[in-house]
Amino acid sequence: MLNISRTGQSLADMADQVRGVPARLIPYATATALTRCAKQAQTDDLPQAMRKAFDNPTSYTLNALRIEPATKNKLSARVLVKTKAMTSGNAQERYLQPEVEGGQRGSKRMENALRYAGVLSEGQFVVPGAATSLDANGNVKGADIRTILKALKNLKAVSATRSRSGQRLAKGRQLANQLFVGKPQGGNRPDGIWRREGKRLRPLFVFTNAVPTYRPRLDFSGVVQGVARKQFPAEFAKAVASMKSKGRW
Repeated sequence: MLNISRTGQSLADMADQVRGVPARLIPYATATALTRCAKQAQTDDLPQAMRKAFDNPTSYTLNALRIEPATKNKLSARVLVKTKAMTSGNAQERYLQPEVEGGQRGSKRMENALRYAGVLSEGQFVVPGAATSLDANGNVKGADIRTILKALKNLKAVSATRSRSGQRLAKGRQLANQLFVGKPQGGNRPDGIWRREGKRLRPLFVFTNAVPTYRPRLDFSGVVQGVARKQFPAEFAKAVASMKSKGRW
């Protein structure tokens, strides 16, 4: 997602300023320093920034970062977010990108399942309702989502021209038997997934035509470049000292 490259002086200029260090070893020291800067951003500075930018982020999110180290032939280290191919769960890259760059979020698994079942129209999205249970991290509880997804497996597709009002979900667990999809009669209540609690209906999820958008909240680039500017000189000096102590020249 972001490269950390050494800019400014040429390696020859750096060699002239570092007394007693052979020019051929400067690329090794530079690559080591860049990689250490990237590692610090990955394990320290970026997780700290996430804790400030996000409301109680999960460990899964905090551990979303990886690096590609610099080499003597490629003086650029990269800090990236893990992709779908690297995880069995929800790809961190998919949901972190809007938080970094802003813009519209993509469809979630439940939204795709609702569309497949004919319950959610194209262009509609799902937002948590008043009856939705949140976990300690402020996210919708997985149990609620699994209950709905399980119930949807047996829900017949509904024609786009047919009213969905009162369309019941197939019986699953006890909770699933109290759910229905549609727009309750009476009042100006929205279309969504509702749960019956006694004589009341409470919204688990509400359907909306408004595309969920995010404003940039995590200054990924600023954090990483800040680490590089602050730490590179010291890390370069440490790399040189390490090579010298090992008699590399």
